[in-house]
Amino acid sequence: MISRRSFIAIGGGLAASLYAAGHSRYRSAVEPAAISAAQTRQSAVPRISPAPGPQTPSTPAETAYRQTAGADYSAPISGLHPDEFVLDRVAAIEQSQAPRIDIIATEAQRQSIDAVVARLRRLQNYVGYGNFNIIGWDQSLKVARDHDKVGAFTPAELELIEEVFSTNAQSLGFYGEKVITQLSATILQRDILKVPGTGHFLFKGAAADTYVKIQRDLGDSVLLTSGIRSVVKQFYLYLNKVRKVDGNLSLASYSLAPPGHSYHAIGDFDVGKKGFGLKNFSAEFAQTDEFKRLIDLGYLDIRYTQKNPFGVRYEPWHIKIV
Repeated sequence: MISRRSFIAIGGGLAASLYAAGHSRYRSAVEPAAISAAQTRQSAVPRISPAPGPQTPSTPAETAYRQTAGADYSAPISGLHPDEFVLDRVAAIEQSQAPRIDIIATEAQRQSIDAVVARLRRLQNYVGYGNFNIIGWDQSLKVARDHDKVGAFTPAELELIEEVFSTNAQSLGFYGEKVITQLSATILQRDILKVPGTGHFLFKGAAADTYVKIQRDLGDSVLLTSGIRSVVKQFYLYLNKVRKVDGNLSLASYSLAPPGHSYHAIGDFDVGKKGFGLKNFSAEFAQTDEFKRLIDLGYLDIRYTQKNPFGVRYEPWHIKIV
């Protein structure tokens, strides 16, 4: 296992590793003209690196984390869609583990993060919420370049996106598998279906079949709260979270899987109790009758359990498919 004290970035640019076998529903469609400049130039933005010196909290977000590790931590969520809401249940860290080393974005990177989030928000507004859940990176580049309402990604923004995607997540304290290894991975329309009234999509097969069975057995008191999330959508959620915790990528990675590491991209989905609102994204969901019935009926094989080995919070609402 790579030490958290060693920050490792995998190559510059879009280093293309072969996509994991078994996920044939994805295809690579790299757009050379859009990324060639970003691939060949040297980094214009300082590398993300561990915060220097003693790990003393310097921001309200970090102070809150350290005061509530293992308890509830809540960053500002004003104006966020439930998909972006996170009531953090920070995973308990075993005493034998090394202290967490925070990876903090530089000021230049924070400016790029702000710009990327703003551009992705404009992209979402342009293509629509539902389509934004499944849009690919190459298509995003094209839409942004061709439409002034979105605007083309700048070299600094492309650099930041490549940097984050190629970062070894273990250096951020996230120990889950990287299930999407190419930024250009594409979700094929023929493999998905839209769930009416939700703005979300599910993969055909096990995911869609499971949701149909849940609705059949539990009725309309259970609803789909988050389905397929492409790498682009995960970038938007993740970088938005980084902004909310003062550029602390390590802290953000306790709440949201870094881009490429979310199982929402290959089959998993989230459910909640109708009318339960934002509490569906907290541990309170585990106290509902709906959760208990999902457990009793065998629908919930919780991926992110309490004290899980992935270094992320407890997610009782997450339906494990893959």
